[in-house]
Amino acid sequence: MVDLAPQAAAPAEATARPSARRYYVLALLTIVYALNFLDRTIFNVLIEPIKKAFVLSDTTMGLLAGFGFVLFYSLLGIPIARMADRLNRRNIVAIAFAFWSAMTYLCGLAISVTTLALARIGVGIGESAGTPASQSMIADLFSKNERPRALGIYAIGTYLGVFLGYFIGGYVNQHYGWRTAFFTAGLPGIALAAVLWLTISEPKRGAMAETFKAEPIGPTLRFLSLQPSFVIVLIGFCLTTYTNYATAVWIPPFLARIHHLTSAEIGTYAGTFKGLAGMAGTLVGGLVVAQISRRDDRWKLWAPAIMSGLAGPVFALCMLTPSFALMVATLALTSFMVGFHLGPIFAIAQTVAKPSMRALASAIVLLTATCFGQGVGPLAVGIINDALKGAYGVDAVRYSLLSAAVTTTLGALLFVWAARWIRSDIARAS
Repeated sequence: MVDLAPQAAAPAEATARPSARRYYVLALLTIVYALNFLDRTIFNVLIEPIKKAFVLSDTTMGLLAGFGFVLFYSLLGIPIARMADRLNRRNIVAIAFAFWSAMTYLCGLAISVTTLALARIGVGIGESAGTPASQSMIADLFSKNERPRALGIYAIGTYLGVFLGYFIGGYVNQHYGWRTAFFTAGLPGIALAAVLWLTISEPKRGAMAETFKAEPIGPTLRFLSLQPSFVIVLIGFCLTTYTNYATAVWIPPFLARIHHLTSAEIGTYAGTFKGLAGMAGTLVGGLVVAQISRRDDRWKLWAPAIMSGLAGPVFALCMLTPSFALMVATLALTSFMVGFHLGPIFAIAQTVAKPSMRALASAIVLLTATCFGQGVGPLAVGIINDALKGAYGVDAVRYSLLSAAVTTTLGALLFVWAARWIRSDIARAS
């Protein structure tokens, strides 16, 4: 078992653990996070066959892809995150990972829209526990200036999962059916949960801070609410997350309806040009921001703001162009730009919170943003699709997805605003 407990807490900028050990934990948690998004994303590439199998509308598919998933994800995420600030985080991640993987498998056994919705809710319940605890562990393995890079590496799991979900879902659906695609996605996670349980142990809490003291939830929430950068970043991240989830869910139907791609082709194009480009953007964002923000912490938000703002007009061009080649190029560029901000924003949630608050701070950011982004984004696009279908036919999906170009631009403006307080808020949390 990898022993992560040091003899004593280290100063903030010290590296208290052998790099190989902490990077092993980071790599394993990144894989867990990737399978988290694989299990979410595979549903998106299967929207068309599931819609036909159960004879459903776009609004209903938006509910299943979004709100049905995030309902319990949001309700249970905060209490579980609070447990992660006090209990063994390794155990929480491993148990949650095994549970949501099993629920993904059960999606393939659904005999009605009701049983499918219940399985999706089960996936949401499991995934609500994994990320806050994982990010809290990473924050105890890497110092303040290392966190944008470390959490940028962790955040590539988002797009690695998107890539795998699109690619595996598209290929397996075309050759073996949508039910087998769910089985293929769910089984590996159960085995990997055992690997996580057996090969890593709980890091010392607060090891990258000079002091650590657990605090009650009331003072924790009060402290975070008085950190202006935290509050404004939270709102901005809700808007950029709308962009992420709305596009993740509706790009596959867009490719099928507008560009007439097969299931396997959708998996290839969406996985490669959205998944891999987003993964590259996330990795570059973490590395670049970790470097340029060393002298001025405001770059932790200025850089994500620039990239998120540029993503808006690029994505609008992606939706409106009749050229398939230009659509693919702008889809890849949008995914790179939107992915750029994930690691730095995750790091902000950890850095402007005290060590005893990190899992809860992460949960507030992730669960609020996911509730809005995945709950509202796919549903809103689905509703607009149905409303515009009479006037525009299959082209309705082009115009409904333009809402995602607006939200990423608004999120960028909020990141710029939040940068005014970032330095004082970091000092207050230290």
